[in-house]
Amino acid sequence: MTRPVPPSFRCPISLEVMKDPVTVSTGHTYDRANIEKWLKAGHKTCPVTMMPLQDDSLIPNVILRRLIQAWCTDNGWRRSFKGENIMPSSSMDIRDCVLSFLREIARGQNVRSAVRGLRHLAKEGEENRRCIVSTGSPLLLVSLLWVNASDVTHDDCEACEDALHVLALLCQTDLETKTLVMEPQKLSWIVWHLNYGSKEARIAAASLLRTLFKQDDARDLVGSVEGVFEGLIYLLRDKSLSNKGQKLVVKVIQCASQSMSNRSRAVEAGAVAAIIDLLGRCQKACIERALAVLELLCDTSEGKDAASRLPGFFPTLIEKMVRVSDLSTRYATTCVLKVCSANNDEVLMSALDAGIYPQLLFVLQSGGTAQVKYKAQELLKRLHAVNSRCFI
Repeated sequence: MTRPVPPSFRCPISLEVMKDPVTVSTGHTYDRANIEKWLKAGHKTCPVTMMPLQDDSLIPNVILRRLIQAWCTDNGWRRSFKGENIMPSSSMDIRDCVLSFLREIARGQNVRSAVRGLRHLAKEGEENRRCIVSTGSPLLLVSLLWVNASDVTHDDCEACEDALHVLALLCQTDLETKTLVMEPQKLSWIVWHLNYGSKEARIAAASLLRTLFKQDDARDLVGSVEGVFEGLIYLLRDKSLSNKGQKLVVKVIQCASQSMSNRSRAVEAGAVAAIIDLLGRCQKACIERALAVLELLCDTSEGKDAASRLPGFFPTLIEKMVRVSDLSTRYATTCVLKVCSANNDEVLMSALDAGIYPQLLFVLQSGGTAQVKYKAQELLKRLHAVNSRCFI
């Protein structure tokens, strides 16, 4: 019995099995001949989504080409439905594809499409990433991030965003790539793009920094680079940032804040105020993570002080105690207890004025954990004490 052709093997334009699959800037794949005909007809959009194409670059989808070839061989499909060869005669393997991209980058030809091709390959799997590393690609990719300290940037390289994303993927497993980008000059370039690049480049820089902050031996060094936390906070305050972007930046700060020195640096850059602002407009999953970061920052004396001086701190945290999730309740209650731990009368009265008392009673009556209820009781004791002192 003949097995049906997998839908992903057919070109969305012709519905025929693809002979030379290529990917456009929207991420959709077409047979080269069909998409080239579409583009030559004057169309500037993706045929499937009708979204505008950023450029007319066509990235060979080597992985899909191999899958189609293997499927055709296994199922006796040596020829296409029109009687032609399924695969082109000159099939390019991964290494040849990588080397081809590197040659284009080195020559300064089609740099953007070549780097995007490397990004597509890197996303496909660890084997591809090892191949990219073995060809010396990281050194060339890092060179694309070059920033002239006397000017603003180099020649407005549009490939920076993709180069940052590829380096983030490679740094996850390759020590040499991580060592390369950890050089002080290279880190300063990355942080420059975080602060002054396009929004896409800033997000890509944050993604790379997240990979670096995950490494115990790199955390403090990366955190000490001038402007790193200021750039992250600036990005976090961007109200046009997507939900995915918000979660990414919060994750970066969370990874960095595993170091006590980085917590102080983050607080100094305005992280507490930025997170309180974010909590008023982000979604549930991001709320929980943001509260987890706030709990870390409130471990520092600077963090407690910054939180206690924010007019929105107690109203925001009190709301998150009961309206989001059990995890949100735990983090919010812990944050408030840490800020109130010094038994400062003014701080405790601010909490009372914000309406914390009935919310704590609700936490005690709910089905939360014993640990959360204990913290709620500790807060109530402090509030009772300040109430007695202030109204005797």
